[in-house]
Amino acid sequence: MKFSRLKWGLKLCVAAALLAAGAGAQSKTPTAQEKANLKLVQDWWKEVITFHHVENAAKYASEDMIQHNPNFPNGLDTLRKLFGGSPVNPMPATLPKERTPVVEFAKGDYVVMVFEHEDKDPADPSKTYKYNSFDAFRIANGKIAEHWDGAMKNAPQAGGKKQ
Repeated sequence: MKFSRLKWGLKLCVAAALLAAGAGAQSKTPTAQEKANLKLVQDWWKEVITFHHVENAAKYASEDMIQHNPNFPNGLDTLRKLFGGSPVNPMPATLPKERTPVVEFAKGDYVVMVFEHEDKDPADPSKTYKYNSFDAFRIANGKIAEHWDGAMKNAPQAGGKKQ
């Protein structure tokens, strides 16, 4: 029940963002700054998050980036540990389909990316269902200053470590 309510809440938030985008939240012609903000986040997503070039993290995000995901502390150190290790070289020109947003837009200092997923239906594993997730960013001084997503707090793993 709790998961279902949260899932619907997330869907409503994403739907509201998409409706706002379609209803004029994003002008038909983005400003030069909005285009730059979107490109900054796209490059971050590609280089640092998808292809694990964490050596470039500070090029795109503030060292003290505020992380609204309850599983990670603020700053880039945890992100470097989580996504580092095996950078993809050479870096492909395009993102894999599962890492490509189906909707992305910038409005002022904010950038939103929405992703589409498909998974097995927990009520009937012989079926699949589609759902969406999102990442949102606030840009300040030419870098990502804050990040939001729909993550819930993970349960601790055996031995007291978090997932």
